[in-house]
Amino acid sequence: MLINIKMKYIQNINKVIRIIFGIFFLSLSLLAIIAPTYQSICGYPKGEKIYSLLSPICHQYPTRSIWIFDRPFALCSRCFGGYLGLGISYFIIHPKQKYLFRLLKGIILVIPGITDGIFQLMTIYESSNIIRLITGILGGIGIFYILYPFKSVKDKKEDLNENIT
Repeated sequence: MLINIKMKYIQNINKVIRIIFGIFFLSLSLLAIIAPTYQSICGYPKGEKIYSLLSPICHQYPTRSIWIFDRPFALCSRCFGGYLGLGISYFIIHPKQKYLFRLLKGIILVIPGITDGIFQLMTIYESSNIIRLITGILGGIGIFYILYPFKSVKDKKEDLNENIT
């Protein structure tokens, strides 16, 4: 009975944390879309505060951003995809594997973005915003797998059973 109460408590905390982080990262992506939309509707100076708010977490190069209403998103394509991938992950991915397997999956998902960035830095290759967006989404999901701190339900039950015996 005590195990079930602990499990319910842990699951509820897990859900709350997932919702908070999911909303946070999705809101960053949403703000990136709102800034150019707001500027397009209300005129140039409007929306600049959103660009300024997001500038510490992204370089915001217009040539590396998706454009809407003839204005760039407030995040570059890769950052937009990364935050979008992270935000979606908190809502739809429920890791049930052991952490080592999740870590391996995360590293595999992050590699395309790192590889693309290194190729751009070291060669004359310039990737498209679609490739940046896709590698950003994959990287965001990969970061979720790497950093998500909670054990799977199976691992938690095993730990609780070991503590009782």
